[in-house]
Amino acid sequence: MRFGSPLWLLLLIPIAARWVIALLDRRRREGSFTFSSLGLIDGGGSWRSGTSWMPLLLESIALALLVIALARPQEIHPMAQDRRGIDVVIALDASGSMAAEDFQPQNRFEVAKEMIGEFIDLRNDDRIGIVTFGQRAATRVPVTFDRRVAREVLAGVEVGENGDGTAIGTAIATAVNRLSRSPARSRVIVLLTDGVNNSGSIEPPAAAELARELGIRLYAIGVGSYGPVPVPIRMQSRITGEIEIVYQTIRADLDDAMLTSIAERTGGEYFRATDEQALADILRTIDRLEKSRLAAPPELLAEELYRVPLILGLSILVIALLTGETIWMRLAA
Repeated sequence: MRFGSPLWLLLLIPIAARWVIALLDRRRREGSFTFSSLGLIDGGGSWRSGTSWMPLLLESIALALLVIALARPQEIHPMAQDRRGIDVVIALDASGSMAAEDFQPQNRFEVAKEMIGEFIDLRNDDRIGIVTFGQRAATRVPVTFDRRVAREVLAGVEVGENGDGTAIGTAIATAVNRLSRSPARSRVIVLLTDGVNNSGSIEPPAAAELARELGIRLYAIGVGSYGPVPVPIRMQSRITGEIEIVYQTIRADLDDAMLTSIAERTGGEYFRATDEQALADILRTIDRLEKSRLAAPPELLAEELYRVPLILGLSILVIALLTGETIWMRLAA
């Protein structure tokens, strides 16, 4: 609640002063005071002997209500406008190497899913979309306010479901396509990958340039430690014919320079996550960055409430004038 023209409230001072004068006059006149019920209307200020106090009370209330109406009381409501106005698409690498077990006690992919889930929970007022990619990219969740659906779909995503390969450029282009028609004030892609672009028909720089032209920021996160790490691989046993899990050691194969270049081209940043805690810190950093970019004052809608005190004030003023000239004047007489 606020007043649109609060200076009008200064007029309450003479109204209060009139009561102080009336009370002092009453004491001087041994418990009675007189006044003109039309004093504020006709410009006079005389006090009529024998006039009751009731018209003064009614007139004072009426004038106070009219002053409040002039001050324009308002009720403030925040305007509904796409909530925070940020659309975020998370592009998650689901290639086989994301099963590397250097983020103990889980592998890279499971830790990434857990951290992304927590990131989604932080974006209470934003729309979230999810794209997974390997040899090809696929939209798992279109941008939506329904965080529960996003979390459920994310929980069901598995390593290798998009084929063996890392199509970073295609993943970015798919995310850009999801955001291209978004009316949000801010659009963001969060890319998590542990490899180099070796699949797809779109090169990462070309996809990043498209994002830049559309005003979409890209935050890239390189996932994985620097040393050799074991990766479980499902293979069929030549002896029993059953599927067995064997481990193959791989080394980090991240193209840090390329990921840095495409992120900075769009106004975003590149981060390297070498363990679970680092990934959690990076996602929290991105969360803060995007909220701070939209730290503008919220838009407010002011609902005018002057009509109620205006109508009440005029009604009471009419009653005060009528009673002052008829009933109360007759009683005084």
